[in-house]
Amino acid sequence: MLQFLKTQVYYPVLDLLFPKYCIACETLISAEAGFLCLSCKHTLPYTDMEKMEENVAQIRMLTKLPVQFAASLLYFIDAGMVRAMLHKLKYHNRPEIGVYLGELLGQKFSAQAWFRSVDAIVPVPLHAAKKAKRGYNQSECIAEGIANYSHKPILANVIKRTRNTSSQTDKSRKERMDNVADAFALRRAKQIEGKHILLVDDVLTTGATLASCGSSILKEANCTLSIATVAIAYH
Repeated sequence: MLQFLKTQVYYPVLDLLFPKYCIACETLISAEAGFLCLSCKHTLPYTDMEKMEENVAQIRMLTKLPVQFAASLLYFIDAGMVRAMLHKLKYHNRPEIGVYLGELLGQKFSAQAWFRSVDAIVPVPLHAAKKAKRGYNQSECIAEGIANYSHKPILANVIKRTRNTSSQTDKSRKERMDNVADAFALRRAKQIEGKHILLVDDVLTTGATLASCGSSILKEANCTLSIATVAIAYH
């Protein structure tokens, strides 16, 4: 009976008072639809990298960092739905999008042994000034979504961003590496000692930021590192 009332009364009222739009294509959707319209939900560009021992993310990161595994959930295309979702997450005050995408990642990756062996999640940190301006760290939102599904702890304060670096967008590969060199410092090595850590970020492009952050972790702590991102871009 309660479900019937929700369907017949509650959701239609919400649709009228608080219209919802697909986070990818802006199509009007019902209050019970979640975040994506049916079309976008069924055409998400999943990579399936989490199932592949050799994949683009893994190869890209292994040239810079000794990771156990690396995988991205979705393909990032400049004019595509993934770009639209991540743009809203980072620049339109929509942290709930990060949580949703993190839950998708956790659900998709949870069948894999390498993912199940992870002990804790570490989101790539923002500089304090940038986090204060944005109001949140998008990587922490993604980590929250992963934790909601996997029940793995988040260790958000074990590593600190020591320099307020400029945006990596429109920089060359070398400029990206130089921009984030020595930009991170490990603060609580004992919390991750001997553990399998999942380092989480929104997009993997050249891997410069993840490599700099991961190197700071591995230099100071005896742990195993894997990487997961919502999206992977061509570069």
